[in-house]
Amino acid sequence: MNEETICQEKQFLEKVTGNVAWPLVEQFATLNRESGSIDEKKASDYIVEKCRAAGVPVTLYNPKLYLSLPRETKVKVGGEEPVELVGKTPAFSVSTGDTGITGKLVYLPSQFAQGGGDLFDSLLEGEGHVDLTGTIVLTEGFPLPQKMKDVQEKGAVAAVFIHPGERIHEMICTPIWGAPDLDNKDQRPTLAVASVNRSDGEKLIAAAKKAQAAGNELAVTVITNLEEGLYTCPLPVVTIQGNGDTEEFVLLHGHLDSWHYGIGDNAVGCGAMLELALALYEHRDRLKRSVRIAWWPGHSTGRYAGSTWYADQFGVELAENCVAQVNCDSPGCRWATVFEEVSWTAELAGFTQQVIKDMTGLSSTGERPPRAGDWSFNNLGISGTLMLSSTIPDDLRKEKGYYGVGGCGGNIEWHTEADTLEVADKELLIRDMKVYGALIWRLATMEVLPLDFRATIADMHAALGEYATAAKGHFDLNPVEDELQKLNACLDNLMARSDISATALNQALVKLSRILMPLHFARDGQFRQDPALQVPPLPDLAAANQIAGLPEGSLDHYFALTSLIRGRNRVIYGLREAQLIVEELLGTVGK
Repeated sequence: MNEETICQEKQFLEKVTGNVAWPLVEQFATLNRESGSIDEKKASDYIVEKCRAAGVPVTLYNPKLYLSLPRETKVKVGGEEPVELVGKTPAFSVSTGDTGITGKLVYLPSQFAQGGGDLFDSLLEGEGHVDLTGTIVLTEGFPLPQKMKDVQEKGAVAAVFIHPGERIHEMICTPIWGAPDLDNKDQRPTLAVASVNRSDGEKLIAAAKKAQAAGNELAVTVITNLEEGLYTCPLPVVTIQGNGDTEEFVLLHGHLDSWHYGIGDNAVGCGAMLELALALYEHRDRLKRSVRIAWWPGHSTGRYAGSTWYADQFGVELAENCVAQVNCDSPGCRWATVFEEVSWTAELAGFTQQVIKDMTGLSSTGERPPRAGDWSFNNLGISGTLMLSSTIPDDLRKEKGYYGVGGCGGNIEWHTEADTLEVADKELLIRDMKVYGALIWRLATMEVLPLDFRATIADMHAALGEYATAAKGHFDLNPVEDELQKLNACLDNLMARSDISATALNQALVKLSRILMPLHFARDGQFRQDPALQVPPLPDLAAANQIAGLPEGSLDHYFALTSLIRGRNRVIYGLREAQLIVEELLGTVGK
């Protein structure tokens, strides 16, 4: 960055003071922003009115979204001393009505997540020697899609999930990302699910073990009531037109709705985006690329229904012109002083780390983005950074006895009625807004996009090494290794050239993103959505982890080979397409 660019960025960031964001946070503290509700509409109206008052162009969409709204939930336990526990049911659980589902309670041990890194994993320890068909499973953890899928496949008809603390967290259990279509509508959960708190759950474990030791069955009734259907929801989008001669734009986004008052998740993010919208508009004459800022409904009760609706409705435009997406969720929460477990795609990792360092003086660590948040743009091939931002340091979490959660900066009020105003920290919010502000500013003003796909190749190479070790003697992945090396050499040559125009280079980088992102993060097609299940690196080659454990000559071994052959074809073809993009650019310079 030259001196003039640094000065312009500084002038922009001086406008980030919290004077817009914090009043929004205080206002949202009075609004229970369930999607489809009057309070969600009031929240949207607040944003739209503030934008229009400042002259900021804003469009209000009102899509119909498919939502599941949890209502009353109970767990009735039989035995010598019958009890009735009040619980919560996750969105998209089966609704039993007041009759409920009764069955034998079977304890299936699991682990609690330790942090964001394993929050979405199953962590089931096994089924022991019991028949789970037709039973009600009792297990630890959150009813998230992977664990739900594993329990469901074991034949259970209902499940009781024990949450790690005294509060019960609101959750969503469907694996379907956004609105179902004809191909995945039958993947909706078939389990009735109730969640209970830690102390009640431990009593249930003891009762189940006691009954089993005595050779008896412990009967439990799970009662769940939910509303499900199509709801009209507000979706405001600000468009700040860039000053360059390009259709390119950067997408900044976060969710408008919440569980209960949702201050840490995500009133703070809504406030940050509003303040950045006003500041960016004031400095719009310095933007080379446009910036779009979107507040999504349907995050909490629609499995990212709002962002998926936008990805569907504007899919071609996003694929053609969106250079990067930045997710704004849970910035500026109490005690969240460090940047650890930050999500970013590899090509934006170094850029994001530098911004965090410049704005806060802090180093940061990151991870491969989980299949979560409002990252509804992987299949489109759009590089991204941030899902959550700052978090509570590990030593402070341990001191407080906190367990892993997926937002609120690590505060365990996440997804509960207790996520109220005291969870937010104004000073930390201002600091985090400057991080988001600098990210968007640089993405919108830099001559050359900060997409370093050599880091992506390195990430792919690491995953390929693990797959090759796992499949050794069963399947040859050396052809993929060869193509990765060739592409890396092409990228080295490209980055060493100084005679390629920024316009041509940026076009090539975006094309590379459209190829490499789906290869690394998606199985389904470009305009589809993969399920909300964890996607391994280079997912088409993940069968390598299974093949060595399958008897050679067996049908399963044959099927795994078929998966790997098809996957290898896709990866090789994609890597060669990427090489061709770079080679054509190098070959046309000066002609």
